[in-house]
Amino acid sequence: MIPAEKHHPDRRRRAVLGAGVGLAAGAGFALPARAQEAFPSRPIRIVVGFVAGGVSDVLARLVAPELQKALGVSVLVENRPGASGMIAAGQVAKLPADGYTLYMAPNTHLINHAINPNTPYDSVKDFTGITLLTTTPNMLVVKDDSPYRTVADFVAAARAKPGELSYATSGIGTTVHFAGELLAFQAGIKLNHVPFKGANQSIEAVVAGHVPASVSAVSSSIGFIRGGRVRVLGVMAEKRSALLPDVPTFRELGFKDLLSETWLGLLGPAGMPPAVSGRLNAELTRILQTAEFREKVLNTGNEPVGLGLAAFQAQMARELDGYIALAKSAAIKAQ
Repeated sequence: MIPAEKHHPDRRRRAVLGAGVGLAAGAGFALPARAQEAFPSRPIRIVVGFVAGGVSDVLARLVAPELQKALGVSVLVENRPGASGMIAAGQVAKLPADGYTLYMAPNTHLINHAINPNTPYDSVKDFTGITLLTTTPNMLVVKDDSPYRTVADFVAAARAKPGELSYATSGIGTTVHFAGELLAFQAGIKLNHVPFKGANQSIEAVVAGHVPASVSAVSSSIGFIRGGRVRVLGVMAEKRSALLPDVPTFRELGFKDLLSETWLGLLGPAGMPPAVSGRLNAELTRILQTAEFREKVLNTGNEPVGLGLAAFQAQMARELDGYIALAKSAAIKAQ
């Protein structure tokens, strides 16, 4: 279980600790053993804000044993589902920034903040970004026998009947919902959004012919793609996906700013000591570069990344600003 929140204002805590250190040194006493311990000295928890078996959970359970081997302490995965991850994120944000409780964050962590004014934390300022672990591009998919053979076909049909062509997603306020609205904006078309309760349901609706298209992440649809049940018209990435090398990017098709991906990163509470966050970042970067781990990640439909501390924190801030702007222009609100 996540330990209960400890109420200790940072400023007062630092002052008290500083005074204690001074007294101990002046009296010739050694500091307590805990104060001298190098990180880590006890088990680490990775909290997942979704049920077991989902993409966040799968990646957490791939990372945990590798991090355990690297650090020499137990690394446990704990599922705290609810409110699109906000319950877990909110609890982690309140805990001591000591590196012993971490949050496996999808980029819906940022979207929650963008569409819900009642989010009980700042999704960037209240967290320390440790590293970006994986990305998977979002994409436009249709049924295998769809009359829409290309993105141009799909856009032309939408222009011919504004507001009548639908696309399915895994839900309101998801990264793929934002990707669909971004597609509509950049193509100058009006689409009808059909939200489902999960990625599988949205793809199944396309396969069954209930909805003509879906905006989905590669990781959520890779089984349908490999089984030949859907066809991918384009991926919303800077370069072609290593998993779908024959599928063009929207940038190649003339949509130079249509970039959208679903990612997973590891966060801690704000204010983590640089030595702690730096150690975690270094170990995770090394893990992400190993051939065996990369293969495991690719098999899930994700691509391993790894970013420095400052780069990841800056990316989150940039993306949050973009989500806030798009949510406002497309009138996307939490339900």
